[in-house]
Amino acid sequence: ALDIQKQLREKGRVARGRIGVVIQEVTRDLATSFGLDRPRGALVNSVEKGSPADRAGIEASDIIIGFDGKPVENSSDLPRLVGSTRPGSQAAVEVWRKGATRKLSVTVGELQEERIAMRDTPRSQKPSETAANRLGIVVAEVSPEKKKEMRIANGLEVTDVRPDARADVRRGDVLLTLVHKGQHTELKSVEQFNKLLAGLEKSAVFTLQVRRGDAVAFVTVSGLTDKG
Repeated sequence: ALDIQKQLREKGRVARGRIGVVIQEVTRDLATSFGLDRPRGALVNSVEKGSPADRAGIEASDIIIGFDGKPVENSSDLPRLVGSTRPGSQAAVEVWRKGATRKLSVTVGELQEERIAMRDTPRSQKPSETAANRLGIVVAEVSPEKKKEMRIANGLEVTDVRPDARADVRRGDVLLTLVHKGQHTELKSVEQFNKLLAGLEKSAVFTLQVRRGDAVAFVTVSGLTDKG
C-alpha cells in the first residue's frame, strides 16, 4: 500500500509489472504428464520474443512454481505477483523444466495496455481419407513454406478429426511436442508420432503442445484407442 501511494505521488499512476508470458492452469492430468508431484504453478504456453521472460531464459512448456520467493500454487497467482512487482526490479523465478527445478532471474518490465489479436484457424476444405491414428486424428508433416511462415522447426498439422477422437484438437492445428512422464518429444514426422502413440498404454495420460493460429496451448489426452 505504501509503495502504491509513493508511485501515485511520484508518477500520478501505478506502474504494474509484466514479464511477457501466456500461461494456463496446471490440471492433475497436466501435472502427471509433466512429472510434477501435484497440480500447481502456471504452465507457460508461449513467451513473447524479446520480453523480460525471454531474456531471462523462460521457455514455453516451463511450469512457473515460484516468483520472487513466493509459491505459485495456481496460474492466477502469477499475474498478481508479477503485477505487484515494481518494473525494473529483479525477481527470482523458479520453474519446473523437463523433470527438474531450475532457478532463473528476471528483470520485470512495465505492463502497458495491449490488445492481442487472435485469429481463428482456417478449416481444412476436405477431410482426409487416410486412416486415423490411436488419437482418432490424421496428421501430416508441415510444409517448409508453412514452417517458415509460422517460424517453427517441426510440427504435424491435423488434417482430419474423427468423431471418436481422444484429443481436443481441430483441423488446422499444428502439434509441436508430446509430453509424457516429464519427457518432452518434438514431433518431426508422422511415422515418429504414430510410433510414439503405439508405444503408449491404452490408459496413458499425456499432453500435446498445440499451435492454433497465433496461440499455443497444452492439451491433455487421457487414454487411447486400441488401434490406429
